[in-house]
Amino acid sequence: MSMDKPSNDAADEELVALIAARQTTLRAIIRSMLPGCADCEDILQETNMILWRKRESFQPGTNFNAWAGTIARLQVLAWLKKNQRRKSVGFDGDLLERIASAASECFDNLNERRDALNVCLHELSDGNRELIEHRYVHKTPLADYARKCGKTEAAVAKILERLRSRLRDCIGRRLSTEPQS
Repeated sequence: MSMDKPSNDAADEELVALIAARQTTLRAIIRSMLPGCADCEDILQETNMILWRKRESFQPGTNFNAWAGTIARLQVLAWLKKNQRRKSVGFDGDLLERIASAASECFDNLNERRDALNVCLHELSDGNRELIEHRYVHKTPLADYARKCGKTEAAVAKILERLRSRLRDCIGRRLSTEPQS
């Protein structure tokens, strides 16, 4: 074994950690290309196996998300080709590639976005945070919350719209000031 290269065990462990950390992103890329498809988890597992088999082609220090996302997209395209007789899949490969590319860009910084959201949520008042939780955690209708607060559903919807805008702006500010990894 050459002393110039790091041990394969260390490189393999690093790759396993990268693959594990990006499961949500890879799943989102696959689902964005095949919404509602029952085989998304199978495609994800196939993607993971290919990432492992092709581990020698990944260069540490390069963009793992781009490399893994490309492999996930190719797996979806292979699945589509194999299952082209299914009438429920009606998108052409070019459109799916554009969707996947856009999804990949959106999900590249998913963990950072989630962290920023948590910080931004804690900056809201208790009442505003309660409204967000009511709508997105408990997934209950706005009419229920409006009755509870003695407001109209339209008023609660407007408050929620403003809160989403504030959270979006807050996340954007946090992401633009954080050092990129």
